[in-house]
Amino acid sequence: MSKSCCDFPCRRRAGHYTQWLFILVLGFVLAGCAGEPGQGPVVARVGDAALMVAQLDAQVPDSELADAERRIYVDNWVRRQLLYQEALAREVDQTARVYQLIESTRRDLIIAAFLDDLFADRQIDVTDSNVEQHYHLHVDDFRRPEAELRAQHILLGSRRDATALRNELLRGAVFKDKVRLSIDRETNTMGGDLGYFTADERPEIWAACDGASPGQLCNILSLDAGFHIVRLTDRKEANSVRDLTEPTVREQILETLVRQMHQQRIDELVAGLRSEHSWSIDEAGLATQ
Repeated sequence: MSKSCCDFPCRRRAGHYTQWLFILVLGFVLAGCAGEPGQGPVVARVGDAALMVAQLDAQVPDSELADAERRIYVDNWVRRQLLYQEALAREVDQTARVYQLIESTRRDLIIAAFLDDLFADRQIDVTDSNVEQHYHLHVDDFRRPEAELRAQHILLGSRRDATALRNELLRGAVFKDKVRLSIDRETNTMGGDLGYFTADERPEIWAACDGASPGQLCNILSLDAGFHIVRLTDRKEANSVRDLTEPTVREQILETLVRQMHQQRIDELVAGLRSEHSWSIDEAGLATQ
């Protein structure tokens, strides 16, 4: 087996799978938190609520896209504050349903924080054996719903250069030796590999390779970025099984196994808590009336 991320046990933090709850809920409450009173320059106001520059800096750190991200964040803050203040004016927060939702969200956030803290230093190990066993037991989960092609390409800036290089390849030059000429920096370090794709995902390349067999060059393809010399490397029919060596397959299995192992830890924790705490279920009240 070739080297992969799982030739040695893969270690992942259990808390990774409770963080999604924070992300989901905080997307709705951050605007309200940013409106708390503070000191310093103000970047936006809605009524009595103010978004401080310091709060914006904390939410959107410096990056190449910082200006655009800051604009989006402020626009969303204003939007949510307008909605929030209108809801308060209509006393929506006083309804029983909203109160229950707030309490439920608060409880879930506290549970998520507790689990993150409890499992923060307990990594989950996933071995090659775990991955392979899951793959063979769930092989139908990895069947392709549509036909797929796999190709590699060299992107050049002019048709003249692309035609000259294609002719050189047809005369016997090795494709992988010429990939270094590609101006696509994202793929030229991977042999120009585009991975597997469907007709809907890359329609132009799919059309250019129509009728080609693996190993053959396809027609030169002109797109906005330049001129592509494409070589078909594989063709898979619908309902064929994805190979375990495909990165997306291995990553999907890793994510599934980590979730399952993390859930098992939670189940074991809850089983222990059941024996330590007093609890009961009223079967009569549980029955449908």
